[in-house]
Amino acid sequence: MAKKRMFINLRECTGCGLCQIACKDEHVGNGYLPWSAPQPDTGQFWIKVHCQERGQIPKVAVTYTPLLCVHCENAPCMKVCPDQAIARTEEGLVWISPEKCSGCRLCQPACPYDAIYFNERLNVAQKCTLCAHRIGKGQLPRCADLCPRDAILFADEDDALLEQLRPEAEALHAEYGTRPRVEYVGLPRPFVAGTVVDAARAEVVANVRITARDLFNDREITALTDGFGDFWLRNLEKGHRYAIKAAKEGYQESVVVVVAEEDRNLGEIRLPRKAEAGAALSH
Repeated sequence: MAKKRMFINLRECTGCGLCQIACKDEHVGNGYLPWSAPQPDTGQFWIKVHCQERGQIPKVAVTYTPLLCVHCENAPCMKVCPDQAIARTEEGLVWISPEKCSGCRLCQPACPYDAIYFNERLNVAQKCTLCAHRIGKGQLPRCADLCPRDAILFADEDDALLEQLRPEAEALHAEYGTRPRVEYVGLPRPFVAGTVVDAARAEVVANVRITARDLFNDREITALTDGFGDFWLRNLEKGHRYAIKAAKEGYQESVVVVVAEEDRNLGEIRLPRKAEAGAALSH
């Protein structure tokens, strides 16, 4: 049996929430033994869309991230279960047997992704199974089947569908070392934005070349200001320090150093014209 893998492309996710609705429709009131007992209609989201508002007004962005059990190859929940109720399918999917679970709840704090819920009425732990009952029939998980933008891709791990995105796919919280089978494309990285203004005329300046040089490895990211003088430098390495230079012919260069710990709006960068800068020095 081929191993399965899921890629979630955040560049395509619009936060519509249909994956949440599809999961509820599939599992609320419906049990699929041996894989899962019915999901409660409230209190559990086996997949949920996290909305992250980033930056500072007016330079803001929103990222939507569907969150679910990532089906770790090195699964902490499996290591603590005293009942051997947490197992792995032939396709590599992690599932909790509702028939074996004793309700000890040790798996909940063991999961670093907070993806395990507890059904008080049934006294069992529950989570996403990636619709194991559908996979056995050759069907997609409901969330992947219903996504209108194909942001959720599920296939054999060597399938051509995933191959084009594989170089960009990465684990959520790779530092956990859990080796998940659900990976993400386009996870948010810090951005720096701002507006370039002519210092004397108080007018925005278009086509200013903005260069962010990573002071740790000398890699550069560049952008040009648009017709409103705005620029965005995206996908910076978190925690790295950057020298950000604004340069345009006829203007004196401006350089600032920032730490990319979070998304930043630098506000206005005021560029004096070279002739005006020289005149000011002569006085």
